[in-house]
Amino acid sequence: MIENQYFPQSTPHPGETLEEKLEEMGMGPKEFALRTGKPEKTITAVLKGESSITSDMAVQFEKVTTIPAHFWMNHQRSYDEYIARLRHEEVIV
Repeated sequence: MIENQYFPQSTPHPGETLEEKLEEMGMGPKEFALRTGKPEKTITAVLKGESSITSDMAVQFEKVTTIPAHFWMNHQRSYDEYIARLRHEEVIV
């Protein structure tokens, strides 16, 4: 059994981080979509927390935001794990 593990009470969707970065860069979803080569609909879904960031998207995001692709992938993985734990808790309770 593994002890002393930390599980955060909440983990934001990576779209929240992306939204903050775009605001910092003064860039809207439409321009970001153009620069990443992704459909605006896809970018909007990520920003709303309705879609996940794929490895391909992470590489494209890195090119535009200068935030490494592994950051986006780790953020998505952490969020996915958080949601899985929430679902597991709901099943148990």
